[in-house]
Amino acid sequence: MRLVTKTGLHLAVGKKVIATLRGVKYQVALRGWVEDEYLIVDYPQFQGDFVKIAPLTGCSLSFTSEGTYFDFKTLVLFSIAQPVRLMVLEYPKSFTTYQLRKNNRQKANFPFSFSMEDQPAETMFTGTIRDLSLSGALVTHSQKLTKGDIIRLSVNLTFGELSKVKAEVRNVRMNPGSKREPFVTGLEFSKPNREQDRILREFMGTRMGERRRSDRSRTTK
Repeated sequence: MRLVTKTGLHLAVGKKVIATLRGVKYQVALRGWVEDEYLIVDYPQFQGDFVKIAPLTGCSLSFTSEGTYFDFKTLVLFSIAQPVRLMVLEYPKSFTTYQLRKNNRQKANFPFSFSMEDQPAETMFTGTIRDLSLSGALVTHSQKLTKGDIIRLSVNLTFGELSKVKAEVRNVRMNPGSKREPFVTGLEFSKPNREQDRILREFMGTRMGERRRSDRSRTTK
């Protein structure tokens, strides 16, 4: 069950969030909270091993809820080892929000694979995602596509793998700057499922947050 706190922060037990500690991002789940006092999240792991985190280490949490991206800074108060490994964080004094719109595009450079809907699924092609939004992507590739083609796209993003996302080719043009990937194609996603939508929103929200923090940093120098 989701709770909207008195300050407007959306919280839900089990909600997957991104914890950034010492510049490294970890996906954890929110396990509980007492408003204005503390939050409890999973203790972060890397490749199956628990990460060493000292008390008072700075931490930021980010997540999306109902089309809104939430981002705030906090501190690690202490960790709990029994009965399960958990991390207790200071309750945020403030937070920022960004509305995620379908037409907001973020530049990217991710290799991806895809199959054609009218061909065997095991026949795979590759390319590069150049920008990404909640509703589609701009990609470069070597396999010729035609407007109206349906493909199944898979790509490993920061917050998980988008697997077999259905997309329709909306436009195709030549890419004179590359012999390896001579085609530039605009794709429109066809009703991503809940998990695919979550991964897309986490990616978009984090990129927007990083860009806004970078813009603020430049203006204060």
